Amino acid sequence: MNSPGTELEVWLAGGDLFEESLADSAEQWIAGFDADRQVVQLKLGPYKKLFLRPKKFVKRFYHHIHPLTIESWQYRRQLSMFDDFCTVDLALDLRFQATLAYVLKNSEMLPTINQHIKQLYTDIIDDVINLELQTLADGNWIQTGLIDTEKRIALAINQVLMQQHIQSQALCSLTASFNEFPNVQLGRDSVYLNVLKKTFELNEERTRELSRQQRLQEEEEIHEKRLQLEHLRRISELELLMQAQEAEKQRRLLEDKQEQLRQQLELEKRLYAEQLRHENELKAMRLEAELLAQETQQARQRLAESQQLSEQLTHQAELHDKKVLADIRLQQRTQSLWQENASTNETGSDHAQQ
Repeated sequence: MNSPGTELEVWLAGGDLFEESLADSAEQWIAGFDADRQVVQLKLGPYKKLFLRPKKFVKRFYHHIHPLTIESWQYRRQLSMFDDFCTVDLALDLRFQATLAYVLKNSEMLPTINQHIKQLYTDIIDDVINLELQTLADGNWIQTGLIDTEKRIALAINQVLMQQHIQSQALCSLTASFNEFPNVQLGRDSVYLNVLKKTFELNEERTRELSRQQRLQEEEEIHEKRLQLEHLRRISELELLMQAQEAEKQRRLLEDKQEQLRQQLELEKRLYAEQLRHENELKAMRLEAELLAQETQQARQRLAESQQLSEQLTHQAELHDKKVLADIRLQQRTQSLWQENASTNETGSDHAQQ
């Protein structure tokens, strides 16, 4: 509260404590939420990176977008004091949003980052609230009011979360109710009677105010949901467009690969035909060489046989000449012998005649 005075005095004067508490909290702390905050997760093979989505961003197939939504967290607590004479109800409405720094430290929890924060900081918030509620044990708040305690609790929670790189806006409300006992001590009579005096008026006014605040909060949440749905719809349309572009790109790549494969097959066919032609030429050359070698061998063989036959004929001619010469010599000798015999016979006849 900006003006001096106690909560009880304002209450008895018909003031709206709930509205003043909201005003003070708003003046003390600004969360700095960003309803359109999104984290882009880049994952390409072993390479990973996290960064805030820039304004002009084109999503690729290796990008995954994770919205960092503003989460609402309602915390309720009840404390009995002074032998159950007084009951303090604590209502903490906490809205928080993770920052990029927090996501970088807890990247493995990115898909469920808000639930992770609730689970992790429930005990810490309990400790902060318990520490502040211990100051109510002396009873001084009955004269000074609960607004300062509310602001300390909200500020302490905001500071704790801020230190962990979590933006938050805490609204703490402490409501004190006094139970009726048969024997009321003097130190409590005035408070008890004043509370009874204003109970019906205050309850009616607070009910209307709470309904109005609840309605405004529901409308704000509905508006945020609509914005989120519209954002998701735009993201979905963009993803569909990118998927269609990627499909067209893949189709063109497939056609290029098919054309390359066809050209490669044509080249392989030409190379195979050239190889067959070359092999056939080599076979023809080998066959021609073999035929030439055979013809050469046959010619050599015929020449050798001709030479052998010529030698045989020469030898036979020499033998025949020798035989003819021997026959001639034998005939000459025979003639010579005949002549000698004839000559001898003629000589003997001459002698006989004589």
